[in-house]
Amino acid sequence: MEIPQELKDAITKEMNEIQTTEIIQEAQKISQKYRANDGKGKRFITRKSEAIAYAISRMPATYCAVYSAVKSTLKNYDKKINTVLDIGAGTGTATWAVADLLNTNQITCLEREKEMLKLGEKLMQENSFLQKVKWKEFDLVNDDLTEKADFVVVSYVINELKEEDRKIVLSKLWNAVNQILLIIEPGTPEGFKHILEARDILLTGGAYIVAPCSHNKKCPIKDDDWCSFYVRVARSGIQRQAKKGELGYEDEKFSYIAFSKTPINNYKPRILRHPQINQGYVKVKLCAEDQIEEKVFSKKDGELYKMIRKLDAGNTI
Repeated sequence: MEIPQELKDAITKEMNEIQTTEIIQEAQKISQKYRANDGKGKRFITRKSEAIAYAISRMPATYCAVYSAVKSTLKNYDKKINTVLDIGAGTGTATWAVADLLNTNQITCLEREKEMLKLGEKLMQENSFLQKVKWKEFDLVNDDLTEKADFVVVSYVINELKEEDRKIVLSKLWNAVNQILLIIEPGTPEGFKHILEARDILLTGGAYIVAPCSHNKKCPIKDDDWCSFYVRVARSGIQRQAKKGELGYEDEKFSYIAFSKTPINNYKPRILRHPQINQGYVKVKLCAEDQIEEKVFSKKDGELYKMIRKLDAGNTI
């Protein structure tokens, strides 16, 4: 999967303002900062060069993860969505993905870091559809959230917050929602822990899960496991240099959860791991109505067997 060509072109323009060696160095520093993130609400991006390096190194993977999560969410939700809030928008990655799928430019991006905000707004000027997107400087922890929207997306934000701030922030986010709240986190045990925390808090507050869970009951995943999905992302040459990788792609692992203000009635079992394809049969691990279960499908299952062989983690059956 790749980011839109207009976004590629916009990022390339910004790259031309900085030496390639500086971009690579900045990207590597940013990667180290995020890997060492201790959830203390630290500021990672404060300079223009850092924002550009972030856009080059992280926007493609983040775009693809958000696109995948939004697409899965919309499969379970058929009501009209007109307005969007992208909170902790960074350089606007989630907005590019959401706009591609929802076909709306009634979007407001809220971002704390000035350099990220300025770059995100500038990148969107290369897309006539996104030029109308509004940008506002906003601190999710310290500022009052007065905006509301049908669809609120928060990607790779909760994991950066202090523990004592997360519950307050989740309450703010839920109050800003007219219809759907989508939270996306890194596909790590820590990222999934934050997803579970949000799940417990918001279900208690009357929310309904849209995706990826197939029920609103207690999550059956054991403490030594976690739920994550992945999307394969094409890498540019400079990304390979920045990440010291030789492959022309990377697999972005992410965890996500989408909540609705109203009940959802079209739950289906979801595949949790890449299916084990064997000679004549396929074994899949499913999140079913109230438990994790493994099922085997063989040639005797006919068209269902053929369909299962083509599916991957995250798909429903």
